[in-house]
Amino acid sequence: MSKVLFLLVAGLFATSCSQAYQSRYGFLTQKDLPDATQFLPAPPTSGPEYDKDVEYYENGKKLRQDPKVHDHCLHLDTLEMNAVFNEALGFQLLGPETDEIVSLVAGSVRDAHRVSKPVKEYFHRLKPFQVFNEASLKKNAKKAMSSSTYAYPSGHAVRSWMYAFVLADVAPEYKDALYKCAQDYSDCRVIMGRHWQTDIVAGKMLSEKVHEVLMKSPAYKAQLKLAREQYQEIKKK
Repeated sequence: MSKVLFLLVAGLFATSCSQAYQSRYGFLTQKDLPDATQFLPAPPTSGPEYDKDVEYYENGKKLRQDPKVHDHCLHLDTLEMNAVFNEALGFQLLGPETDEIVSLVAGSVRDAHRVSKPVKEYFHRLKPFQVFNEASLKKNAKKAMSSSTYAYPSGHAVRSWMYAFVLADVAPEYKDALYKCAQDYSDCRVIMGRHWQTDIVAGKMLSEKVHEVLMKSPAYKAQLKLAREQYQEIKKK
């Protein structure tokens, strides 16, 4: 193997490894990760804001009595997040043929998770169905009364809004549809009794902050370039 060919192969291998690493571990270094306890307000435990949370919870129980709302929220709950956004857009933006876009989203969501996990542990907020000891809306009845994570901020809201912000970087003409999808998905978490409304608001705030930091990251910008190029290619098909 010639030296030039060796260097080319080595470079491609290094790029592939780098992308795989970013997809699995994120684009941000540990020191770049924002501390969510510094910008998220503490979740309410009493007072008007808490009363509003309870009101949203009670309204959610009423809304889920509507068969269309009931079935819609359960449907979203059974889908993988890629499928949620593909369905909302009406075409497959996230799939085997769009690996660069998938890698961009996966790495970004991983960074958001690294920010949200510590703050969940910090606030230790129980979910509404746990507080009121009532079953939430879920296909699996055994899981309707259980939860393995804390409520604040909502991990589902964090993830859905991270998808929306990142995919809007790739396909800005679909920004409104992407944001609508994230909001709809997040709203269903309240309707199902899985989260308080303030959990949802905090999830969006956290994703906005992480996205803001990502936009300054060379690693994110490099992968975004690849994702945009891939998007332009699939638009031609």
